[in-house]
Amino acid sequence: MFLGQFFNKNKNSEYIFYSKLKKLLGFSINKFEPYKKAFTHKSMNLKDINGEIINYERLEFLGDSLLGSCVSSYLFEKFPKSNEGDLTKLRSKIVNRETLNKIGFDLQLYKFTNSNYKIEGPKDDVNGNLLEALIGAVYLDKGYKKCENFVLSKIISSYVDFKSLNDSIISYKGALIEWGQKNKHKIVFHTQEDAGLDSEINFSSILLFNKKVIAKAREISKKKAEEKVAKRAYNNLKLNSLNN
Repeated sequence: MFLGQFFNKNKNSEYIFYSKLKKLLGFSINKFEPYKKAFTHKSMNLKDINGEIINYERLEFLGDSLLGSCVSSYLFEKFPKSNEGDLTKLRSKIVNRETLNKIGFDLQLYKFTNSNYKIEGPKDDVNGNLLEALIGAVYLDKGYKKCENFVLSKIISSYVDFKSLNDSIISYKGALIEWGQKNKHKIVFHTQEDAGLDSEINFSSILLFNKKVIAKAREISKKKAEEKVAKRAYNNLKLNSLNN
């Protein structure tokens, strides 16, 4: 049941929406308003009676900070012998955009969303945004401890495999540059604004390996274009490990 039906003030729809949300959360809801905002996309252009914008972006900001705090606390307790650098890398692998997008999509948060924007799949950033906004809503409704429990049960316990996490790559660009420096290979990115037919694609990037083009990519930002081209190059070079 979509949140759009909630705004129609249909009591049955309200009940169904919150019943499904309660099942997802695993606890009863006390404050409804934060969850309404958490699932409202900016494409709806909604405002309250005071002219304040209604969407999930502020809750996304709050949830991002809370998620980082909860994960940091968990890792600190779980790995008492790990140093700051190792803990930071682990946290980055858990809270990176790709991971959060997948979790948000797997939880089917898009089904609760009031939006004029169509989510394209598990790689869409809106999935992760909704997850962070939901974390923020849980905090406002239940407080920090309940929010922490939600993060541990719905994210860490359900989706984080520390064995495979240690072998995962946070940034293909960083990994490729590190590998190139270690093995004395020259890695060069040529990235520029792209005025192609797709108005959403604003940057194109070419990666040169020892002066030879081995990958190209286009994306909505310079950072995303370079990360995408680096991942393609990493796969093209068949780098199974940075120790190779």
